[in-house]
Amino acid sequence: MDWVRIALILVVIVVVVVIFAWRLGRERSVFESVITKFMEAGAARNMGAAYDCWSPHSATEENIAEFVESSYDVFAGYERLTISDQATRSGVGGITEVDVSGAIIYTGDQRLPLKARLVKEKDGWKIIGIRIGSNALFLT
Repeated sequence: MDWVRIALILVVIVVVVVIFAWRLGRERSVFESVITKFMEAGAARNMGAAYDCWSPHSATEENIAEFVESSYDVFAGYERLTISDQATRSGVGGITEVDVSGAIIYTGDQRLPLKARLVKEKDGWKIIGIRIGSNALFLT
């Protein structure tokens, strides 16, 4: 009887771990998608599309345009990104934010470190701060 209980407990633990890993992976792909859209828009110098990735409460179209233009080398040659770490937290008034870190990978396999903060809004996750290498917008 003890072996049955142990086996049942192990099955429950495995199921919980699998569900947690699945949810974490699904969330990570959503964050990655938003940052990817921003990077692709910046590389194409499509300021409207780049701005759509940001929370309107954190940046103006002018802020985004200035960041893209002054940091264009950060966007040129963009190939893909990876997210290696994420931390979710509740902000003021129960607002959910997530900090992610990883790398921006360029053609030729060059890399720059990435840090970003996103916020959950009605229409999905939006960027509220980003740092790529030494270039940052609203993220210290």
